[in-house]
Amino acid sequence: MEINYNITTDPNLLDKQNGITPELSRKLEWFHKLALKGKRSSVQKLLDAIERYPNNPQLKNYLSVLYGQLNDTKKMHETNRWVIAEHPDYLFGKLNLASEYYFNQEYDKMPEVLGTNMEIQSLYPDRDTFHINEVISFYKCATLYYSAIGDLDQAEVRLNLMQELAPDSEETEMAWKRFYTASLKASQARYEEEQKTRISVTTSPQKIYPTQEAPAFHHEEIEWLYTHGLHIGEEKLNKILSLPKDTLINDLEMVLLDSIARYGYFIKSIEENGWDEEEMNFVIHAIYLLGELQATDSLDVILDVLSQSDAYFELFLGDFLTSAIWEPIYKIAVNNLEACKEFMYTPGLDTYARTTITDVLEQLALHHPERRDEVLTWFREVIQFFLDSSLEDNVIDSDVIALLICNVIDIDGAELVPEIKQLFDRGLVSQGICGDWQEVIEAFEQPCPRDKRNEILPMADRYDIITNTWAGYREELGSPPEDFFDFLHSSQMPIIAEPKIGRNEPCPCGSGKKYKKCCLL
Repeated sequence: MEINYNITTDPNLLDKQNGITPELSRKLEWFHKLALKGKRSSVQKLLDAIERYPNNPQLKNYLSVLYGQLNDTKKMHETNRWVIAEHPDYLFGKLNLASEYYFNQEYDKMPEVLGTNMEIQSLYPDRDTFHINEVISFYKCATLYYSAIGDLDQAEVRLNLMQELAPDSEETEMAWKRFYTASLKASQARYEEEQKTRISVTTSPQKIYPTQEAPAFHHEEIEWLYTHGLHIGEEKLNKILSLPKDTLINDLEMVLLDSIARYGYFIKSIEENGWDEEEMNFVIHAIYLLGELQATDSLDVILDVLSQSDAYFELFLGDFLTSAIWEPIYKIAVNNLEACKEFMYTPGLDTYARTTITDVLEQLALHHPERRDEVLTWFREVIQFFLDSSLEDNVIDSDVIALLICNVIDIDGAELVPEIKQLFDRGLVSQGICGDWQEVIEAFEQPCPRDKRNEILPMADRYDIITNTWAGYREELGSPPEDFFDFLHSSQMPIIAEPKIGRNEPCPCGSGKKYKKCCLL
């Protein structure tokens, strides 16, 4: 947003207009504190001050604040109109009235007070200088208005200005929370609308085998995987990795096959004994250990795991499937892209099992630019496969296709624009994930300057990051603070109040997933 006026922090800017004498100036802070304390006895003190200084609108504003603190809504609204009637040019009087309309959900009345284009200079065309508090308070109200009516683009423009001018202010935080809430609601509404036309595959239920006996492993240390969660520790991981490689890989593959063969056993155990994180991470351990060993010959077993049901993934992988399992698979699969491509062609596979593979290909192109053409060819062939398939083939998943387009955008694969256009023309894309056609084109024309490479770390380091940052391991990150959506008091307005997040940014909900695979969905 272009600013064509001056912004000052001079507290005396409007003293003359607001009737602030030197004597009153010394008392205003005290009256403000009286208002915020919210005692009934302060009402008469403010009324007496208003009678003594009738030309000052701030005292009436403080009275409105006080009534708000006393939960006397009727008196607060009456005072708001008193301020407007006697001081029609007083900005905070206008903001009070606009805020009243906001909380009554009378959003159509707010432009009558703040102007149809919600610009402070349009409201005061004869002024060329505004106090910082005026600007921030005005654009907070404007952000709340646009967030409420669903015009998130206009809300974001004003929020960005606030974040530039006063990033740490309560008003900016307040506006951000409202904008964020509106963004999530809009995403949810868009998701529900898209579900009506979403194309998905039909997955098979998990097969239940009668097997209850655990495998006989070559190495007793493998039992640690069944008794330790992600806090297993680097010492034990290194001990396992030091075992003879051939027999160790064989044991780790048996762990993965055991999860499939004894799926029914583990489900029953949880039903009887409850979930125990220490006992249910053996699949994750095995995949990560195979990744550390770069066990390329184990790819078939890995892909067998990724071919299981949604219920299997919920039991054994959870959020790892959408955000972290790509890393060990990257270490295993990057030299067998043909097998990865054949996996993408398999009918009835889970959405995120397949996008785990496309994430691997994305990171391959980003970490090894010399293989970019090879990756683009891979994506082109997969896209063509979807274009050549019919719904009856049970392979077309519009979410998979949208997330694949995100992968191609991340590697700046503009060479594939013609093929991507065909996907849109055929109606095969979940646009709530990657954006509509115009947004996709803009993403190719104006690529994000951020480095999209994900770190590829040793297993122990990745475990340490997960256990110290993921909501499931740090309970304080699992949900917003109790007052996250509470409204805060403004120093100037009697409001008791309540991002555009990049698709590839960490989701602000604290899940550990990318936004495009979490709250955006």
